[in-house]
Amino acid sequence: MRPLISDPPVKLPSLSSEGQIPRHLLSSQQFSASAAKMSPSGPFQVTVHPFESKCRSSAAYEIGLTSAPNAIVFIGGLTDGPHTIPYTRLLAQRLEEVKELGFSVIEFRMRSSFSGFGTSSLSNDVEDISALVKYLRGIGKEKIVLFGSSTGCQDCIEYANYAKHNNEPVDGFVMQGPVSDRETLDLIFPDPQPSLDLAAKMISEGKGGDCMPFDMIPAVLGAPISAYRFQSLASKGGDDDYFSSDLPDDVIERNWSRFNKPVLVLHSAEDEFVPERIDQAASNKKYKALNSAVSRLSGLIPGASHTVDQPQAQEWLSKTVIEWLKTEVTSSAD
Repeated sequence: MRPLISDPPVKLPSLSSEGQIPRHLLSSQQFSASAAKMSPSGPFQVTVHPFESKCRSSAAYEIGLTSAPNAIVFIGGLTDGPHTIPYTRLLAQRLEEVKELGFSVIEFRMRSSFSGFGTSSLSNDVEDISALVKYLRGIGKEKIVLFGSSTGCQDCIEYANYAKHNNEPVDGFVMQGPVSDRETLDLIFPDPQPSLDLAAKMISEGKGGDCMPFDMIPAVLGAPISAYRFQSLASKGGDDDYFSSDLPDDVIERNWSRFNKPVLVLHSAEDEFVPERIDQAASNKKYKALNSAVSRLSGLIPGASHTVDQPQAQEWLSKTVIEWLKTEVTSSAD
C-alpha cells in the first residue's frame, strides 16, 4: 500500500498527533509518493500489447528483451499502475544482460490500477491478470512468472487459487514487500472500528459497492473506497488479509499450500509500512517452512524500503530474481 499524490494536498484531521504517522511518510501533514522515491529519468521504449479483458482499452507494456520467449508480469500495489515502481526498468536491463534466460518485463493496467483500487477487488485482479496470461500464451510466451509488489503479493496468493477462479496457470511467483494492509492501517488509522461497523452495515444492506464517506476512511488512501474494499483491507480475515501477523496458523498453511510452482518471497528489510513489532525475518522463514515451493533464496532485501527505492537494494533484488529464474524456473519441468 502506498500513498497517492492528491491535489489539493490531503490533510489528516482524523489523526490526533504526528507521532501516529510513520516518520518515513510524514511531510508537512501530507503524503507525497514522489518525495519518497527516485524514479529513473529519461525516455524509454516499450512494446504496447492491446489485449481483451474486462479493463476498458486494456494494454500491456513490454520492456527489455521484447523478443523474449518468457515473461515476468509485474503487479504493483495500491495506487500503482504501469511504470510507477522504479526497479522494473533496472530488472529489465539486467535481464537483457542474460539473454539466454529469455525474459522480458511486462507492466499493465487493471481495473484496480492507480485510484481504481478503492472500488475493485482481488477477484477482479485475478480476472484481469488471467486475461493477460491468456493473451501472452496466445502469442507464444512459454514461461510466465507473476511478480507482485505490496498488494500485488495478495494478488499472487489469490491467483494461485486455481480451483476457485479457473484461471490461466503460470510458472512461478515473486512476492516483494508482502505486508499486511490491515496492520499498516493501524499506524495511521488508530480506531477503525466505527468505519468497519459502517462498512458491515452497508454490505448487509446490499450497498457493498457504494463508497464510504470520506470522513470515515484514512485520508492517506487518497481515493474513493467502497464498503466492500474497506472491509477487505481493514478487517481481520478480509479478502485482502493474507499477511497479518495474527492470522491463525491453519489459515496461513492453507493459503501457502496453494503453490505448486516456484515462489520467491522478498521482504524489504527497512519497510516503512511494517510496524516495529513485526518480525519479517520470522515470517519469511515460516513461509519457506510451509511449502517446499518457496525458494531458499527468499529473504530480506538489505536496506530496502517498501518499494525498493535504493539503487543498491534494486541491484540486489535484480540479481536474486535472476538467480531464482536460472535455478528454479527455467530449469523446472512443465
